[in-house]
Amino acid sequence: MEEKLTKSLETYLLAIDTLIETKKIIIVKDVAQYLNFGGATTADAIKKLREKGYINYEPYGNITLTSLGEKAVIIKKYRHNTITKFLNKVLDIDLEKAEYNAEQIEYSMTDDVLSRLVNFLDFMDQCSCSEPKWIKSCKSTLEDGKLNEKCKSCSGNCCCKK
Repeated sequence: MEEKLTKSLETYLLAIDTLIETKKIIIVKDVAQYLNFGGATTADAIKKLREKGYINYEPYGNITLTSLGEKAVIIKKYRHNTITKFLNKVLDIDLEKAEYNAEQIEYSMTDDVLSRLVNFLDFMDQCSCSEPKWIKSCKSTLEDGKLNEKCKSCSGNCCCKK
């Protein structure tokens, strides 16, 4: 019974994953302390994650991720890291700002658009061209604020072609 998670519930899910990696056995109190949230608010979020099928949990018991929860965490981390890497490496945005803005991008797009963006960025990262020449030209333009002369007069036979 998979349902899209809100930003808030994703925050809880990621916290649970982080805590499980370090503590192995966690309870609601651990999650509340980790996020610095109230116990009742955290308990409500935990119940919602259980109802949606992302975690296993019985009141006063341990919390574990279901396979759906594990998959959601992997996808969330992957798309976040992919967007962060693009912002940092291609657009030359400092890492802290790139991390913040990657999260803003993730929650401002529909899932289908976000998926296509991440797939494109992943393709660009894995492309056999170590760095397409247009990226170098783009970085130069971002730094100088001016379009490269070769690009201004480009007829398709400039630095962007091999």
